[in-house]
Amino acid sequence: MNPGYSGFGWTGTLGSLDFAGGTVIHITSGFSGLVIALMLGRRIGYGKVPMEPHNISLIVLGAALLWFGWFGFNAGSAIAAGTTAATVFVNTMVATAAASLGWLLTERIRDGHATSLGAASGVVAGLVAITPSCSSVSPVGAIIVGALAGVICALAIGLKYKLGFDDSLDVVGVHLFGGLWGTLAVGLFATEAAPAGVSGLFYGGGFDQLWRQAVGAFSVLFYSGIVTLIIGFLLHKTLGFRVTEEEERTGVDETEHAETSYDLGTLGAGMRGLSYGGSAPREVEADNKNGQEVSA
Repeated sequence: MNPGYSGFGWTGTLGSLDFAGGTVIHITSGFSGLVIALMLGRRIGYGKVPMEPHNISLIVLGAALLWFGWFGFNAGSAIAAGTTAATVFVNTMVATAAASLGWLLTERIRDGHATSLGAASGVVAGLVAITPSCSSVSPVGAIIVGALAGVICALAIGLKYKLGFDDSLDVVGVHLFGGLWGTLAVGLFATEAAPAGVSGLFYGGGFDQLWRQAVGAFSVLFYSGIVTLIIGFLLHKTLGFRVTEEEERTGVDETEHAETSYDLGTLGAGMRGLSYGGSAPREVEADNKNGQEVSA
């Protein structure tokens, strides 16, 4: 049995390859996320007020941790330390790097500048796309898959502005389109020299593997969409899905958990002296000389 061919389920029996669950995980999460986003509607002020990423430094750190952990996710799916694991490890590395560069190039051409957020998003897009195909393609094929994933996903996130749905984490653009591309890419760039042992369209295999990949990808898409719609409808009609407008404006962290990520009030009090050029006001200095505590 070829690595990557599970034999479980009718798509596996059909011969649709999905090495580490990329098809099932990412297409499902991307399309289910779209269904729920449409059901929930937009956040208050969406499209009218800036909703920038919370912390670019943490985003880059998170992307780096994902990239590191993904080696265990993909290569670990080989079960043993052998040729398959080594091939998957290398493909995961080069595809992700190529995707990040592809996203940055797209930003540069489209927007006139490349961003740290784009580099991090490209990393995630590359990881998503190479997961289904990491045992089927060569390192050169992985570079092509990754680079095109960066371009495709960077362009796909623009759909939320054109179609008007609110996708705060770009799950549709990155996971849905990245997952679809990575699954279909097996049918294009798979080579018999890779551990999976199948050939795609560009390696002499014709359309045989491509149609199998397409059936696998779109059957997962429709199944996850229908089931998510049913679950979402039941939750909406019973427990309720969306917080009230007042709770949303206050912040769900505070209304649901009674806490916030950052105590900016305390930070502001501690930094208050900086507004005087680094010196405390005279009355504060006087109180400090008398050994009295000064409250904010």
